[in-house]
Amino acid sequence: MIRLSLVALMLLLGACQTRPPVGPLPDSVATLQNWNLSGRLGYRAGNDGGSASIDWRQRHPEGEIHFSGPVGIGSARLFWAPGSAELDTGKEQLSAASSAELAWRLTGLWLPVEALQFWVRGLPWPDAPGEEQRNELGQLTALQQLGWSLTFSDYLPSGELALPQRIRASHDDQRFTLVIRKWEPLP
Repeated sequence: MIRLSLVALMLLLGACQTRPPVGPLPDSVATLQNWNLSGRLGYRAGNDGGSASIDWRQRHPEGEIHFSGPVGIGSARLFWAPGSAELDTGKEQLSAASSAELAWRLTGLWLPVEALQFWVRGLPWPDAPGEEQRNELGQLTALQQLGWSLTFSDYLPSGELALPQRIRASHDDQRFTLVIRKWEPLP
């Protein structure tokens, strides 16, 4: 009876796990559209600033970033899909057409989340002009885009891909540093 209960419990727990998408991993950073990453975001906007741990789950075309730590609220979840975005701080829930607007409500940064989905992979956002610099391996090291000055460093190998571990950005009196501790590219 105990054995049967243990087997049933193991099957039940296994059924509750979220399984990542299946299939082959992308063979280039440009084709990578699904990932999990975790890291730390430090930011400053004028005289205000803060930092937070982040867990980012991207399943193209939707994305979700969970912020935890001292972002002024403890934790928050930013979710976006085409044409809509939601921010849940645990105290209030906000909706907007743009994830950038909700990121601003959370941090005070006008953070173009749509562009950040490319920048985090070491790519310029294709919907806006930009000036880029690359190293001898073809990796993006600097980018001027949407008024932001960005630097990319410490590329990490993740399977066949090399992805930036550190991104520093500034725009007028706004700046952020994103340090990625773990990349998990998904099919």
